[in-house]
Amino acid sequence: MNASKFARRGFTTSLILSLGWIATPGIGHAQVMLSPAFNQPKVDAEVSEPIRSLTLHPQGQPDPVLRYRLWPAPEKRRYRATMTAVNRALLLVGQVPTSDKQRFLDHYDTWSAASFDQFPVADAKADVLPFETAIAVLRSGENWMDTHYDLGIEEMSMQEKLGTLLPEFQETRDLARLLCVRARVAAAEKRWDDAIADLRLGFRLSEVAGHSTNTLLGRLIGSAISEVLMDATETMIQQPDCPNLYWALAGLPIDHLTEIGEAIEQESTLGMHIGSVAGLQKLPAEVIGHEESLERLRKISNAFSSSLSSMYRSAGDSTWNQMTTGFQITMMVQPSRELLAQNPDWKDRLSELSDAEVVLRASDFELSRIRDRWLAWSLLPKPVWQDCEEQRNQAMHVTGAPVTLGGKLARVILPDVQRAIEVGLDIRQTHHRLVTLEAIRMHADQFGVLPETITNLSPVPAWPDPVSRQPFQYAKKSATVATLARAAGSRNRDDITLEINLEPNQ
Repeated sequence: MNASKFARRGFTTSLILSLGWIATPGIGHAQVMLSPAFNQPKVDAEVSEPIRSLTLHPQGQPDPVLRYRLWPAPEKRRYRATMTAVNRALLLVGQVPTSDKQRFLDHYDTWSAASFDQFPVADAKADVLPFETAIAVLRSGENWMDTHYDLGIEEMSMQEKLGTLLPEFQETRDLARLLCVRARVAAAEKRWDDAIADLRLGFRLSEVAGHSTNTLLGRLIGSAISEVLMDATETMIQQPDCPNLYWALAGLPIDHLTEIGEAIEQESTLGMHIGSVAGLQKLPAEVIGHEESLERLRKISNAFSSSLSSMYRSAGDSTWNQMTTGFQITMMVQPSRELLAQNPDWKDRLSELSDAEVVLRASDFELSRIRDRWLAWSLLPKPVWQDCEEQRNQAMHVTGAPVTLGGKLARVILPDVQRAIEVGLDIRQTHHRLVTLEAIRMHADQFGVLPETITNLSPVPAWPDPVSRQPFQYAKKSATVATLARAAGSRNRDDITLEINLEPNQ
């Protein structure tokens, strides 16, 4: 299935694309802006703990220690709009012949997976050559730190938000692919400054994709770009003579790159916006009567079905239409009365309300209650959020059968924020492990052997595992062999445990 077909499948698929972006066909396909549904089943990462081997070579810290950077140095940063350079680069990519684009995409997986001793440097270099001008223009904005991309989202109607396409996001992933291959070519040729420069530009690109708009989709694409760049970094540090990137990695604002709080807040407004189309958020304190209530219920139904029907059901599926018939709304009356009896503003005034107004006001109450609970629990700091998984799940998931139109709306609209947060946590874990590997390389350079433990490294400390909030699990087997294990995260990985093989530099 090609990417254009994926895009037509709507929001859920857009988010899946952002997580599985390496396998997605690339250059030139649109991306839907907002992605409310994100209900992938959580995989059991405890099933197995595969071991993957990697080779490290002793390498001390550079002199000066910040000679290499994966983020622009403070003195080079300028407050300019970086999307200007990104969009110009994307236009230039669009001018590359289709045959050249397809050749690069066809070879990308091969170039990314090949070990350095089997890496076809000349072929890979030829594949990226047609994009050199675009990369040069992108690099002109590397130090431009203003990532804001004003699309006027706040002023858009609900229908406009849902229909907005962001082809820029899809294209930034292609630019990141190009930068990863370029970095591998440079590393294979021992051009370390060039390789690190390409990684640095890629990490800036991940910020642009993730933070140019406050959308959950953008954050996830930015995180995916960071993840593939860290995979490229891990491959690079295994090469003899690769500079030690401990301080370069330490300088990456990884918490910022994986932050999703503002995007969660923005996503939460979508459901409230749909409700406000029908006036749910503007219901007066006084009774409005049967006819007015019916009219507002119709508006809720029309606003929801006209905007979301093509994305959440096939043309022949009339589930939503059936649900909003007069009969179905009648079935909501008694549960709505029971729900509204919990509302402090209306529990003593239920006798004043018609059946239609009971359903309307209960819809308002249930939508607000679910949305506020979902949003409130997403605000917990990361350590607390990790410690209260059971309570969090109960609070943030729409359990049972919602009894009103507002509750059914919330079930469809609100994204699975838990999955999004877990993706960011997993990427921070990968980053901290990379820093720890570089600390081990420094220690080996100083003492000639692997450390006994990673709690007493010299000259720099290891970083903790963000998932367990404990040191990574380290076991030394010999002077040159050890294992380093991460805590199982939210996804099955082939590298829960790394076997480190220390080899001397030639």
